[in-house]
Amino acid sequence: MRQPYVLIHQARPSHQILLHQACNALGLFDVRVTEDLNDLKACLVRDRGADLLILDHAGNDGLAVLEQVSCEPPRAVLFVGQVDTGQRDLASAARQHGLWVLAELPWPLPMQRWQQALRHIQTVTSPTHAH
Repeated sequence: MRQPYVLIHQARPSHQILLHQACNALGLFDVRVTEDLNDLKACLVRDRGADLLILDHAGNDGLAVLEQVSCEPPRAVLFVGQVDTGQRDLASAARQHGLWVLAELPWPLPMQRWQQALRHIQTVTSPTHAH
């Protein structure tokens, strides 16, 4: 089975590590943490594109990220964290851009919902899944 390609765009290093390890714990090893918008753009145009983009709801560059990914959209987007007061709900904005929002998970990560979301992306990227 082909491994889903996962991008993590998260400003906090501690959250980057946690998300990367949580992916690895579920058998997802084709995982990349992006450094900035330019790195994200380069990763999105990789040979086969991203299957899952994990974004922080409270990320300062969230709207810019959504604009960037609308050109080379990932198969799904998963949001972590909470929407800050007075900030735009990035999940709603992602849906308006036509992106599939796989899940919206708070911090700390609810492991059962995390597992369900990642298993779902593994299923839809499986070669036996009807496209």
